[in-house]
Amino acid sequence: MKLFLLVVSTIIFVNANASEISDQRPPGVTGETWQFGPLNRWAYTHITEILPTKTITNNSGFVQPIPGIKEAKNDLQINLDGRTVLLSSLMEDQFIDGILIIKNGTAMAELYSGTLKPDRTHLMWSVSKTIAGLTTASVEADGLINLGKTVSDYVPELANSGWGNNTLREILDMRDSSSWVEDYDSPESTVRRQDCADGLLTGPMCIDTEVIGNYKFLPAVGKDNSRRGKFIYKSGTTDVMAWVLESATGKRYADIVSDRLWKPIGAENNAGITVDVSGFTLASGGMFASLRDTAKIGQLILNKGKVGEIQVIPENWIKDMSNQPGDNSIESLGDQSINPYYRSFIWGIGDGEGSLLARGVHGQFIYISPNSGVVITIFSTWPNADGGIMGVDLDSTMSIIEAIKNSI
Repeated sequence: MKLFLLVVSTIIFVNANASEISDQRPPGVTGETWQFGPLNRWAYTHITEILPTKTITNNSGFVQPIPGIKEAKNDLQINLDGRTVLLSSLMEDQFIDGILIIKNGTAMAELYSGTLKPDRTHLMWSVSKTIAGLTTASVEADGLINLGKTVSDYVPELANSGWGNNTLREILDMRDSSSWVEDYDSPESTVRRQDCADGLLTGPMCIDTEVIGNYKFLPAVGKDNSRRGKFIYKSGTTDVMAWVLESATGKRYADIVSDRLWKPIGAENNAGITVDVSGFTLASGGMFASLRDTAKIGQLILNKGKVGEIQVIPENWIKDMSNQPGDNSIESLGDQSINPYYRSFIWGIGDGEGSLLARGVHGQFIYISPNSGVVITIFSTWPNADGGIMGVDLDSTMSIIEAIKNSI
C-alpha cells in the first residue's frame, strides 16, 4: 500500500528471536507506532486488534491444501553470495516472519518466525494490489466492466477528481492523470494525508488532517494531465479501482474478493482487509491473510489462472501480465531484472522468462517464476518500509529469492 518512512524516535529497532516474542500485546502499540519495528512484528499478525476490518470469507466446504505441505522441510540450505547458509538464519537477520516455497505445485519448505503461524494472518501491504488486479480480471470477464471506459462512467463521485477521465486500463497500470504524490517523508503528500484521513495513522503527522475516509478523500484528489500515460506509483489508484468494482457489482469490495478469488482458490482460512472510518475497504494495502493462502495466489498465477480444471482468472489476462515491454522509468527488481515493468497491479521482473513479483512495504513478496515452476512467498516485518537496517531491503530479498530458486 504505502511506503511509510516515518522515524519513530521512541522505538529502538531490534530483531527479536521467535522464542523471545510473546503473543501478548506489547506495550506501546498505538496508531502512531504499530507500523514500525519492533512493534510491527506483533502488530502485523494481530491487525484485527488494532484497526477496523472486514472479513474476506473462504469456503469451508472447498479447502484445497497445498500438495506436500505436511512433508515440507522446516529449513533449507542455500548458496548465497558464494557461501552456504541456512534459510532459518537468514530469516532472523532479514526480519522475515514466514517463507513458503513451492516447486511444480508441491511445497518444498515452510518456515515461520516471530508471531506468525500457519493458521494466522499477516498484513500483506501492497501485495493487496495484486489481489485487486486479479479480482478486476474476474469482474471484467463477466462483462460487468469495460477497461476502455472511464472511472467516471462507474463512479460519478470521482468525475472531477484526478482519475475521473482515465480509462480502467490506465488505472490498472498506474498511468493515470491524478496529482497523487507518494512522498513518505512529507506530511503534506497525498499518501500521508490519506493515511491520516483513513484513520490508519495518528500522531504528529496527522495534526492538520480531518479523519473523513476515502469516499470523501479520493474525490478531492486533483489532476495533472502531464502525467497521463506515464507510470507513476500511486497507492490511491488501486483504491479507486476498488470503488469502481463496488459500483459495477453492487457489492462491497471484500465480498467481491471472497466470491471471485478467495473461495475459488480453496483458501484454508478467512482473510481480511482494513476498513477506514467511512467503511471503505483499503484495497491498496489493507489485506491480511495466511502465508499458505497467499502462496495460492502465486500458484494461481503460475497455473495461468486455473485451480484444478477450473479457470478462475482468464488465461489471457495472466499471459498479458507476464509479457510486457520494459519501462525504463522503473528501477531494477534484482540482478535478473533487465526490462522491468508494471501491469495490472503487479510487477514484471523483465527477465525474459515472464517472472512476476507482487510486493509490499516492510518485506512482503510473492515471486512467480514460470520457467522454473517456482512460487516463493515471504512475509516480513522490516523496521521501516524500505528496510531500516543496512542489508535489509528489496535487493537483499531478491538475492535470497534467486538463491532459493537455484537451490531447489
